[in-house]
Amino acid sequence: MTSKRDTLQPSPRHLLLGAVLHAQRRKADKTLREVANLIHKHHAQVAQWELGVRKPDAEHVGGILCALSVAPDDHAYISSLARTTDHSVVILHPAHHRHHAEARNHFTQRAKSFVDYHPTLVPASLWTSDYARVVLKDLGAAPGCVSEFVKTQAEQRRLLRTPTAETRRKQVEVFLGEPALSSHLQAPEVTCSQLRFLRALEKANPMIRVRIVPSEICGSPALQAPFTCYETAAGPVTYFAHHSAGVFAPDHGAYRRLTADLRLLALPTTQSRKVIDDRIRNLERLSPAAELAQPPTAIEAHR
Repeated sequence: MTSKRDTLQPSPRHLLLGAVLHAQRRKADKTLREVANLIHKHHAQVAQWELGVRKPDAEHVGGILCALSVAPDDHAYISSLARTTDHSVVILHPAHHRHHAEARNHFTQRAKSFVDYHPTLVPASLWTSDYARVVLKDLGAAPGCVSEFVKTQAEQRRLLRTPTAETRRKQVEVFLGEPALSSHLQAPEVTCSQLRFLRALEKANPMIRVRIVPSEICGSPALQAPFTCYETAAGPVTYFAHHSAGVFAPDHGAYRRLTADLRLLALPTTQSRKVIDDRIRNLERLSPAAELAQPPTAIEAHR
């Protein structure tokens, strides 16, 4: 008999647990039937676990991890996802660990659409490897953590740059604050390369729209913190990142409203592209040692 717990609507934690189990099975090159046979379960039940439709017991997760010979670090992480009593929220420490990048990859794959916003940087889902290294170094991340994060985060870029037949229908809205166009990272050539990547990404994937949010808008109290909102089978799930932690939690409407505000207040797509192109040209004319604060912002030139 199916328990009430098993038939509840998928939660962010159930979706993430299912996604990481699926990823580990694929990594081990095992089929659903092979895994099911190893733990003496029906393959349809294992499939439901991977989809997040049903949550496996911690002992079943432990059996899968042992059967797949999962590495100790991943074993501890996945086991903690299975043991928690709060199924609605996922908290990962720290935000620059590769498990964060993996979790975002999983939600990117499974979301029907998502919105990514950052008031002062390019949103993390679109970071180039060099841009990620500079940002994470500024946050004090250890070199080993940075390398693992960058390697894992590259998979998210690949998902967006070369969409499959399934993901080609995924709408991605990216909002970045005007301050992200400046090179406050002390690496103007890295910022320039990152902005070029944004423009190339839009051309490669027409479902991605990048829009600029003027400084006076992203400086308002409600929009001072970055967020990513994924539309999933569990409803909207919002991700909040901080250098010491990151949280996936259900959105009960607040971030949908913020997204609606961003759509109204950000520059139109065509104007945003021109603003980014202008900034790229300005950065290309400057040497890495040049001061970038002297010229007026690109947005001011278009007002």
